[in-house]
Amino acid sequence: MRRNIWQLLAFATRSVAMAAAALSLSSAQAAGEFPDKPIKLLVPFSAGGGQDIFIRNLLPRLSELLGQSVVIDNRAGASGNIAAAAVAAAAPDGYTLLLGTAATHGMNQAVMKSVPFDAENSFEPVALIAEVSLVLVTHPSVPAKDVKGLVTFLKANPGKYAYGSSGTGAPLHLAGELFKEVAGVDILHVPYKGSGPAMVDLVAGRTVMQFDTYAATNGHVKAGNLNRLGVASAKRSRAAPDLPTLREQGFPVEAYSWSGIFAPAKTPPAIVDKLSRAFVVAVNDPSIRQKLFDIGFEPVSESSPAQLRGFVRSELKKWADIASNANIKAE
Repeated sequence: MRRNIWQLLAFATRSVAMAAAALSLSSAQAAGEFPDKPIKLLVPFSAGGGQDIFIRNLLPRLSELLGQSVVIDNRAGASGNIAAAAVAAAAPDGYTLLLGTAATHGMNQAVMKSVPFDAENSFEPVALIAEVSLVLVTHPSVPAKDVKGLVTFLKANPGKYAYGSSGTGAPLHLAGELFKEVAGVDILHVPYKGSGPAMVDLVAGRTVMQFDTYAATNGHVKAGNLNRLGVASAKRSRAAPDLPTLREQGFPVEAYSWSGIFAPAKTPPAIVDKLSRAFVVAVNDPSIRQKLFDIGFEPVSESSPAQLRGFVRSELKKWADIASNANIKAE
């Protein structure tokens, strides 16, 4: 009973804070301040991918909070570097934003010789809004009901099959390479310009396996076009609590991504703070949170520009260590 009371108090406190933030945003908008035109949000992956599906769930609430439309601009390619570089070079006025991920602010720097922006200094961090686990899916032609069965199949057919990813150095690629290392299998990596095109070839049977988000795989799994074998995280996901982790199945692969909002460097602090409040309120809206859980995204309840800046710094170090230890380099 005491635990339930504390949970109710915590929920009430968060609700009050969200309401206050929303009221603050509405009051500022009424005063004619930023924004006074639509905001463009660059998504570094193709339409239909997990991150794209995730952020589109937030658009109606974001538009309400900011009083302006937030328009998605999909800029796939180079594992997110194309979109990130475009935002880094944009005017620092708050009207061009980036949906950053573990690829743009951690993995790419770890595996690529050069990246056309500075993950720490080319941006003003706005807010970390979600964490997302990756799942391992296979084409139905693969005779495996679990990860052990998949490994047995691949070891019996070394070098004969391929897996797809959203691009070299992206989270989906790094997850695949970690899996190859841990499982000791020989399977070819095929990079695509985004998760969507990679998924098309997987469903068609031109590749046989892929790591991707729940959002990108759910429809295909439900339709029987793909089989989902495990989740690459430390614990099971609320999106599919009956799905065991790869670690539980004997293959300790943990690979995930996250969703963060970034503005160009030197964007005024007042604009960054207003955007930060809007994104945090939107991702924690009760009418949206369950939708995000269902597609495997875990909303971050509290975040700030300073917290995201520190998180990026830790991500850069973590993925550099992982890539070095696993000897993973861009192809």
